[in-house]
Amino acid sequence: LAIHPDSAVRRIFTITGLDGVIPRFATLDQALAQAPATAIRPRRPSRRRESAAAAVTLPGRVQEHARVEESRNCAQCGAVFVPQREHARFCSTGCRATWNREHLGDPAVDASALTWSVTAMSEATGRLPAVKAWDQDRAFAAIAETVWWITMVDATLVRHHPAIYDTAMAACGPAERQQIQNTLTGLRFVRNWIGRDAGLDELIQASTITAGSRRITRWTWKPVPEPALASLPRRGRAWEVSRHRAYQTHLAGHTIGETFGHAVTFLTLTGTNAVTTTNTSQRAPRR
Repeated sequence: LAIHPDSAVRRIFTITGLDGVIPRFATLDQALAQAPATAIRPRRPSRRRESAAAAVTLPGRVQEHARVEESRNCAQCGAVFVPQREHARFCSTGCRATWNREHLGDPAVDASALTWSVTAMSEATGRLPAVKAWDQDRAFAAIAETVWWITMVDATLVRHHPAIYDTAMAACGPAERQQIQNTLTGLRFVRNWIGRDAGLDELIQASTITAGSRRITRWTWKPVPEPALASLPRRGRAWEVSRHRAYQTHLAGHTIGETFGHAVTFLTLTGTNAVTTTNTSQRAPRR
């Protein structure tokens, strides 16, 4: 995409994390001159059928194993640090605050971007009941899109609104908090599973259409063995093992609708609180 560096669209890409997914350039000439190597690599056909839709594609970096490094460089100062949270990009709160001031710009635009992301997540979820169970290609594509938006909104809140995110988690009872945390962790496993060129048909029980499974929201997640993780660094393996365990305990055997319901309810409320807090601080008089 060609996006002017000073445009509001660029800030929306930064807030939502899409700048790390879709290559963007300052001018159309730069975009057209870019080497083909930056394009999203083609996926292999699903084992279930020769269809690109059956092997649902998630954008850019998600396809590349969603790999978590043993250590990473701070997005602000460049210092090498060991992340304690999966989505951490900064070595300290000071670096995060500095980066936000320099890159995010207008708080109203930032709040609008988060609102847009939450709305996209809710709309993706809302479309699921209308998808016909017999049209499995379209069904898997719709489910993958919802997984993508849920994990994107979750990452955006963790990265840019960690205090509000933690407060929302703390307000839940112990059982509810565990349910939400493990559901979101399990959905990260699903996201990474798709990124490993594996089809959703291997994760979802959808082979038989019965009266109870005419809606794809009634389909269930299948138990699956732990994937091969030898190529990941030690910390990356530990995180992926925890994602797999969360998937096995809180997704496997449960319906698509139930799983998405837990995640979307929490993220919608937390996202609304983050937007409200941002707008309130923007309106507050400065001394």
